[in-house]
Parts: sequence; structure tokens; C-alpha cells
Amino acid sequence: MSDARPGRLGIGVVGAGRVGAVLASALRQVGHEIRAVSGASPDTLERIDALLPGVEVRDALEVARGADLVLVTVPDDDIAAVTGWLAAQGAFHPGQLVVHASGRHGVEVLRPALDAGAIGLAIHPAMTFSGTSIDLSRLVGAPFAVTAPAPVLPIGQALVVELGGEPVLLPEAARGAYHAALSHASNHLVTLVAQARDVLAAAGVDDGARLLGPLTRASLEGALGEGAAALTGPVSRGDTGTVAVHLAALGAVADVSDTADGVPDPALDAAEVSLAYRALARATAHLAHREGRIDAATRADLVRLVREHPGGGDTAPTAPSGSGPVGTRTRLDPVRTVAALRAARARLTGDVAVVMTMGALHEGHLSLVRAARTAARHVIVTIFVNPTQFGDAGDLAAYPRTLEADLDALATLGPDAPDVVFAPSASEIYPDGTAAPGARVVAGPAAHGYEGASRPGHFDGVLTVVTKLLHLTRPDVAVFGAKDAQQLAVVRAMVRALDLPLWVLAAPVVRDDDGLARSSRNVRLGPGGRRAALALPRSVAVVERLAAAGAGVADVERAARAELEGADGVALDYADLVDPDTFAPLAADAPTGADGPREATYVVAAVVDGVRLLDTTTVTLHPREA
Repeated sequence: MSDARPGRLGIGVVGAGRVGAVLASALRQVGHEIRAVSGASPDTLERIDALLPGVEVRDALEVARGADLVLVTVPDDDIAAVTGWLAAQGAFHPGQLVVHASGRHGVEVLRPALDAGAIGLAIHPAMTFSGTSIDLSRLVGAPFAVTAPAPVLPIGQALVVELGGEPVLLPEAARGAYHAALSHASNHLVTLVAQARDVLAAAGVDDGARLLGPLTRASLEGALGEGAAALTGPVSRGDTGTVAVHLAALGAVADVSDTADGVPDPALDAAEVSLAYRALARATAHLAHREGRIDAATRADLVRLVREHPGGGDTAPTAPSGSGPVGTRTRLDPVRTVAALRAARARLTGDVAVVMTMGALHEGHLSLVRAARTAARHVIVTIFVNPTQFGDAGDLAAYPRTLEADLDALATLGPDAPDVVFAPSASEIYPDGTAAPGARVVAGPAAHGYEGASRPGHFDGVLTVVTKLLHLTRPDVAVFGAKDAQQLAVVRAMVRALDLPLWVLAAPVVRDDDGLARSSRNVRLGPGGRRAALALPRSVAVVERLAAAGAGVADVERAARAELEGADGVALDYADLVDPDTFAPLAADAPTGADGPREATYVVAAVVDGVRLLDTTTVTLHPREA
């Protein structure tokens, strides 16, 4: 494989849809042989006749078996299943090229073919396809994201060049973010413009495309060339009056329906348009603040406005029931019972994020609520000191309970304050009693070491209450702090194992000015204990510095422990590098060369002044020279 050019290949296309037929046609034009394709729908057969005249249509298994290069161009969700089925039938052989064109996946989705000795490549053209010959000219100069093992990257690059494109090398781990970014920009741009045209049509303006064309094209060119510096409009100017008028106008727009055939067909969902405007206006306010266009107070006014304005004819910003004027908010009233929570949850429309706390709220907790507000339209905060995760009754009794202060702290968030605060009693959550609840969740292997070893049963209690709260709040997003790294890993493992329909968002560690990670337990440190505890963040800094310099696992851990073991008043429990997902400790001679850079989580626990403290960071271990 020293020659990067693939040479003349016999190509088989599994799934000759819009993308597969066009890519095959382009490869045919540069001299490759298209031996056979699979496809059955009338549209697919018509496309094959137009783009690949004379090519035989066969069963997918025959197509794959007879090809030097198999182009798997089926829907993203089907790639793994199709590849697995073909592999089980013996379709792949050593040295065969198996290529997909999905933006979402890297080469790992082709694992069954790789296990059979095939060479996997992911080449994603960053363009849209019509499935016609027009696409052939659009391939010229188009960027292609290429993902493959390093030894075969030149083959992927050569294929892209033959297609007329420009290869862009993309690591496997970046594929998800890459595809999300491209889809967010291209797909949602179409939705945005389509909604704008519908609003114009509802207002009686017939030629919406003509009005929107010059403006949206200029905005797109500006954003591509200047990024956020191209931002214009009322939000970037802090013009809350204009935004309020927009919200009122959108709230007054009626759904437009096409009833020509007697069946209502909504062409405009006014509620969806209003939700989209509010979400993008909120995001734009944060962007404008980041760019220095508006100050923090103006941003807060805008965020509050788009959250609380009712829509319709009232163009004045309004405050929520029971609150003061816009810009102020009285203390939040919590719901205390499961029934009240369910009723409150039923009133929340749109996506919901939950932040689970045990109270004694500090800035770290408030940062989780802010993160939740950026991830979902509505936020629920739970405040519950969970008895089942405490192994020591004294520790449970000593845990601070400061509900009134917690509610005041949440109220200071203003427009980012939660919609619902759930603060139940222990008997409300565990009606059968905490000693023997009716059911419990048992944590998996990620919970067995470290905090799980020091506090037997702790993570079973955590997962039991987390599961109950997830069922009660039914969130789309659950936000957890990265500081409790093992808890985060254990929760994520449970969500994966039980196929729970939500996203677990990790918010970064929040630190005080002296570097100490914020924790509800910090208030129990005396002045001397506080000074001694700073050894933990110092060890974090050591780990980050050495990992960035390319040090190996053993050297990084040795230096971190030296920082802690030499500190007076610090009783070290552990200071290790672990796998972020499994929480298994990394071996001192863990390979970081052949496999390329790898992520690792540094976790440290120590008892200082009678208080157990945790800290963490995530680092990248770089390849070392042999």
C-alpha cells in the first residue's frame, strides 16, 4: 500500500441512493469499474439508469463479494446493521476497501468488515445531494472529511482527490461534533429560512424568497468570512423594544393551512416559529455579550424578555406570576410532593433539563443551573439530601441543610433561575423507608473502585435516587458536575445500559479564587485545613502540566502524589489516572504511542481537617517516542 493512488478498482455500491449513485458515477468517470449496485425502489432504479447506465443491479451480498471497493451508502442508522449482516455472510475479505460516506460515523461503524481483514475508510462530502448529474460538478472543490487509520489515510485522500474534492483529515473522536456542526448550520438554516418565508406568507407577503435572498446571502457570507464579528440586528444592539415587538407579532401570527384537497395541511406552525425565534434570540444575546456588543445587564434583560414575554398583542416585558418588576424576582416557592411535581412538570412544554442537588448551594451548583438553561427551554432543580448514599449516619446528620438560603441563591440567577424547584422529604421519596426501599438500582463496574471502595453502597444509593428523580422529572437533559468524576461516569454508564432517553451534560469544575474546587463540604474546613486542602488543586495543575509536556502515566502520577504526600494535614486516599468511561486505573506502562493520543481522567481524594475532598481534571496523554 505504499502507492497512495488506489489504481483501477472494481467498485460495488450497496445502496445506490442519491449519494452512492453520484459518487459511483464520479469514480467511473476517472476510470474505475462499477461492477454492480444494489437498490430496489423506483427512484433508485431510475437514478441508476441515469447516472450509471449499463451497470447491473444485484443483491447486496453479491455486490459486496465481487468488489475491490465496497461503497456502503445506506442511511446512517443502518450502516452498522448492513455491514454486520454482510460480514456474517462472508462478504468481506482481507485487503478489500470498505467505504462509507456518512458524516456522523468514523470507521468504527465498519467494525465487522475490519474484523474480516477489510480496510475501512470514512469519506464524507460536506455538501447536499440532489441525486442528479448536477452533483458531479458540485463535487469539484468540495471538502471531504476523511477518517481512517494512519497507514491508510493516503488511500482515502487519493479517493477524494479522484472525486474532485479536497480532503480534510478528521479524527474518529471528532466525527460526532463535526456532523452536528454541519447539520446545525445547513439543515437548520433551511428550517430558519422556510419559517421566515411562512411568516411573510401569513402576513400577506407573496414573494418572500425575493425579500429574504439578498439579506440571508449577505449574512451567510459575513458569518463565513468574519464569524461572530458579522453579527447585526436588534439583539446585538440590545434593542429590547424591537425584540418585544417581534415576539408580539409572531405570537399573533395564525397557522396557515392548505385545505385545497379538504385535508388541513399546516404550512406554518406559529408556536414552533416563536420557540425557534426565542431560542436563537437567547443564543444571540449570549454571543453578542461574548463579542462585547452588549453588557451583562442588557444580556440578562434580553434573555428574560424572550423567556417571559407571552407573545400576542402585549408588547411589554412581563414578569412571572408572584414576582416583582422585570429585572427582579422574589424567592422561588418549591414543590414538596411527587403529585405537585408531576403537575408542575405537565405544564412545561418543550425540552427540559434537570439539575439534581443535595442543597447547600454554592457557585458550582449555580453554574450547573446556568448550563442547564443553555441546554433546554425549561429547568427543574431538585434539592434532596439522599439518605441512601450515606454510609455513615454521622456524615448524613452533619450534612448542611440550608433550603431557605438555597432558594434565595437560585433566585439571584434571574432569567436563568429554574422553572421548578423540587424539595421533597425523605418519606416522600422513600415511602417504604430508607432502610429497605421497595426497589433499588445496583451500580455497575465503574462504581467498584475509588469512592465506591471507600464508601460501600454509595453509588447504589446515588443511582437509586437519580433514577427516581429522572422518572419524576422526565428530562431531555440531566446536568452533572464534572468534579464528581466517578459519579458522572457511573450515571452515564447507567443511562447507556438502560437506554434512558436523555443526554447527560457534564459542567466543568468551578473553583474559588485560591483554586480549591467548590464543594458544600468546604464550609467545614478551618483556616488551616483550607490552606492544606490547596494541595489538591496543586496536584491537578501538576498533572495538566506534565500531560501537556508528553509525560507518561507513571511519571504523571508520581509527581501528583509527591505534591500531596508532602503536604502537612493531607491524608491521601488516591491520586490516579483512570479511563473516563470505565473508571479503571491506567497501567503505569499504558500504551500511548501506537494508539495515538488518549483521554484520561485524573482523580484525587484526600481527608483534610476531617473532611473528605475530591478534585479532578481531564487530560490528553500524547504518544511517546519509542
